[in-house]
Amino acid sequence: MKALASLTAYPLAALAAAVAPRAGSVPPGPWTAGVWKIAQGTDVFFFGTTINANNGKFWINKETTAYCPSDVEGLDCSKYPGSETVFAGGNGTISLNVGVPGGQQVYIAEDGSLSYTEPHSGALPHGANATGFSRQRSESFGAPVNLYTTNGYWYICPFGEGEPREKPYQLYVGPPEREGCYGTMVRTYQAEGISAWEYL
Repeated sequence: MKALASLTAYPLAALAAAVAPRAGSVPPGPWTAGVWKIAQGTDVFFFGTTINANNGKFWINKETTAYCPSDVEGLDCSKYPGSETVFAGGNGTISLNVGVPGGQQVYIAEDGSLSYTEPHSGALPHGANATGFSRQRSESFGAPVNLYTTNGYWYICPFGEGEPREKPYQLYVGPPEREGCYGTMVRTYQAEGISAWEYL
C-alpha cells in the first residue's frame, strides 16, 4: 500500500508544483467546488466535475442530498432549490452555505474522507479535523482559485461499478487507505448564494 501511495502522490506533487499558489485576490463570498484531474498515464480525467454533499460526505458523479422541511411554519422552501453544493469560508475553516440555524461544518474525518456535520449539530466525531483549509489563486491555467489543505493531498476514490469517468468518486485527504484512488486538485468557483436549507 505504501508503494501505491507513493506512485499516486508523485504525479500529484508535480501537478501541485505546476499550479503553486500566488499572491492575488480571491473572490469573497460563497463558492462551489470541482475536481480537476489531468490524465496522467490513465484514461480517468476530470475538468471541474462538480463536488456534491451527499449523506455526510463529498462526491463527484452523485447528486446532492439537499433538503428543506415542508412542515416548518414560515419557511419558504422555494428559496432553497438545493440544486448545487455551496460552501462558505476557506481561510482556515469551511462550512456549507446553508439556511439552517447553526450551519454545517466541513471537516476531515479520521479515515481522511471530507465530511460535514449533521444539521442542528456542530459536534465533530473523534479524530476529526476542521482546520487547515485555504483558497488561493494559482499561477497557471488561467489563474484559478484552488482549495488547499495542510492535512495532505486531495484524492478521489472510486465506488461501485461503471465507466471510469461516470462512476461515483468520494473525496479524501490523504493518501487514503483505500486502493485505486487518484490524486487530484480542487478548484473553486464563485456562487450566487445559499442553495439549500440543509444537506442530509
